[in-house]
Amino acid sequence: MKSLLAICLLAASTVLRPGLLAAAADLDPLVALAARYESGGSAEPLRQFEQLLRESGGDPKARAELEEALIRLLAPDTTFEAKRFACTHLAVHGSEAALPALAELLKREETAGIACLALGNLSSAKAGDQLRAALPEAKGAVRLQIVSALGRRAEAASVQPLARLARDADAAVAAAAIRALGSIDAAAARDVMASLRREARPAVAAAVADASLNGAEQLAASGDRAGASSVCEELLKATCLTHIRRGALGLLLRCDTDGGARRIGQTLEAAPPDAALVAVAIARIPELRGADVSKTFGAALPRLPPQEQVLLLEALACRADADARAIIQAQIGAAEPGVRHAALTAVGTLEDASAVPLLARALAAAATPEEAKDVQLAMAGLRGGETTDRAIGTALRHAAAKDRPPLMTVLAKRGGDVAVATLLEHACEADECAAHAAAHALRRIADSGDSASLLALQAAVTGHDVRTREAALHALAAWRGVAAWDTLAGIYLKPENAAQHALALRGLVRIAGEGNAHPDAVLIGRYRQLLDGARNDDDRKLILCVLAGAGHPDALTLALPLLDVPGVRAEAVQAVERIAEAVKATHPDKAGDAIRKVKTAQAAH
Repeated sequence: MKSLLAICLLAASTVLRPGLLAAAADLDPLVALAARYESGGSAEPLRQFEQLLRESGGDPKARAELEEALIRLLAPDTTFEAKRFACTHLAVHGSEAALPALAELLKREETAGIACLALGNLSSAKAGDQLRAALPEAKGAVRLQIVSALGRRAEAASVQPLARLARDADAAVAAAAIRALGSIDAAAARDVMASLRREARPAVAAAVADASLNGAEQLAASGDRAGASSVCEELLKATCLTHIRRGALGLLLRCDTDGGARRIGQTLEAAPPDAALVAVAIARIPELRGADVSKTFGAALPRLPPQEQVLLLEALACRADADARAIIQAQIGAAEPGVRHAALTAVGTLEDASAVPLLARALAAAATPEEAKDVQLAMAGLRGGETTDRAIGTALRHAAAKDRPPLMTVLAKRGGDVAVATLLEHACEADECAAHAAAHALRRIADSGDSASLLALQAAVTGHDVRTREAALHALAAWRGVAAWDTLAGIYLKPENAAQHALALRGLVRIAGEGNAHPDAVLIGRYRQLLDGARNDDDRKLILCVLAGAGHPDALTLALPLLDVPGVRAEAVQAVERIAEAVKATHPDKAGDAIRKVKTAQAAH
């Protein structure tokens, strides 16, 4: 059977590919295969159909022939899956030619749903006629499916039959008909909704509210703002459904001639405030125009619950005018932690160096580590570049001892040459706590790896001040990535003293070790440079320890000569064995030769 299917597919493919479609009969093999398709079987016939549909876009004749083939898949003797596939594509590519076959499917309960899928989307008005004609006799699930399809078509001709069903005793049918009516942009449909609102039937209240709000949106889109507002006012009074109330208020605000300013004020002043509506009102504030908008609504801030205060601060941050910024800054000292957090977040986005003194005071007054972190993030995000960095440096010099490490952390987050220079200055202080905090901050900069900070450290490491050079070297030795290699290598090979040599070596070994994940010739060259500059066996042991992780055959070339150095023989043996194990699959000869040399060295000693 499988071989027969493969032969048929090959035949279909061979026939169809050269000129896409020569005649409708050319599709016979493909239709025959697709007609037998069952879920879980080979979907190749369906993929062939879809490919042909894609390729037929500019060819009306080919598209018509493919539609005819899809219609053939609706025959009684085809599988349900084949029919569903055909209906799915007829919904997009079908025409009036498909209506007779779809009408037959609509008569049977098991296929009515897929027929509605196609009929609900066909561009022909006759499809709607066909659905409406079937509606009176339809029962149960079929009736619901037809109603849904009519809703998708949204034709004025469907208003009358749907209006009758909107008062059906079956609440599910009535609700479906009401929602379908809500999608029809016609005065008659909106009149039905008005009547249904007056009837106030609890069983369909949600559907009536949804459909009414859709109708109000239609009125607003057509320019009838007064009509839309009237419906929305009615909904706000009549329904307790949160999503409807929010939608109604949002549409009212858009329809108001003042942009919603008066209504927003009323919503914020309500006692108690309606949290759902307050959120909608606040969301509109950034779009309002006027010189005093921020000041006016900022005055409402103290009357709102904390959660709504946060929303209002976020809205004011979007406005970002002088009044809004002043209101936000005043909330940095608010009683509620959430409000303080929102204010700090906004300040960090909007402000520059001018906010540094304010934030420095907030940092000193932070009640919890979390709040201190919020202040630090705000300072780190301030605009103003180097001007702000210098302002933070000034705050650092005048800060109490306990507040200096957090400010140093801020400079580390900002990075750059001014931050590096400031931290180097404090790393050389006599105060050990401050010097330690500055050194830690420099290491954080090294871990972030920004280029401006690297240039500043490279300049400092060759400067005149001994302590500054030492602090800069410590930071470079912690630098993430290979960017600091050349500077460290220069110091390693020509150090001023043994301490510099040792510190540079530790940094270089760490960088080399990071490269072990992807060893290449460049990495091997770096290890060679390290071994060439080694001054003693302790240096070589440290290098071998990391070289052992370089799974590259040329790493063996570096490690093998050290088997003959008594002081590092044990480390060399371990390194050679690890490297050989790593490369034996790709370089078995080199790995085997290296292991034999290890055994020879061990036997000789």
